[in-house]
Amino acid sequence: MNTKVLTGGALTGLVFAGVIGSMVSAQTVADATGLTEDQAIEIALMEVPGEVTEVEKERDDGEQVYEIEILGADGIETEIKIAAQTGEILEVEVEGSDCDKDDDDA
Repeated sequence: MNTKVLTGGALTGLVFAGVIGSMVSAQTVADATGLTEDQAIEIALMEVPGEVTEVEKERDDGEQVYEIEILGADGIETEIKIAAQTGEILEVEVEGSDCDKDDDDA
């Protein structure tokens, strides 16, 4: 009887370890793809120098994007949308401006 209990406990432990291992592995794969927040900030600051005032990661049109707000030395706030997977600048919106500068226009 003790052998069955020990075997059952060992199998449960192996299953639990496998589940935890696959969760960690999936998270590692997710972290290995796309940009980190720091990388997105670096890209945004290369586009518009200044002080980062806000960073959000959200879904926009089915795609993960970073929205980064930067306050320039001139006091003008700019929001930059960056694709989280590729680092492509999707949109640059200057506060008070009626038009957006899309990356394709550059």
